[in-house]
Amino acid sequence: MCRTTFMPSGIRLQQLIQNQHKEILAREKNNDKFIHLYDIGAYWAAFERSACRLSGLFSENELTLFCVPDCVEYVVMASVPADEAESYFREYIILHDGIYRKVWSEHSLLMEDYRHWHETAVRSVLL
Repeated sequence: MCRTTFMPSGIRLQQLIQNQHKEILAREKNNDKFIHLYDIGAYWAAFERSACRLSGLFSENELTLFCVPDCVEYVVMASVPADEAESYFREYIILHDGIYRKVWSEHSLLMEDYRHWHETAVRSVLL
């Protein structure tokens, strides 16, 4: 993948959350079929339900919590190195739009499984 501009991953992530958190959370609200990924440079990031799926696929992933306006719970993000994600997901990407990728997933995510993962992820980061 060719990156035309270089910006540190942390700044790219900060801009993504600041400028697109509403769209990201809207995509995740009832998401039980896809993994929504965001290219933040050296990493690909996923939020909420997509983060649950991503963390299940990659044992080496980083979990991060965010507070965003109008959201009463922590938002959970999982990130994986870009080179690993790109090689793993290459054949499953069904939409590529700038930094955003929509990836097909063959299994539905049950709400109970997601809620359990979310609670466990928040506890693991806070402790």
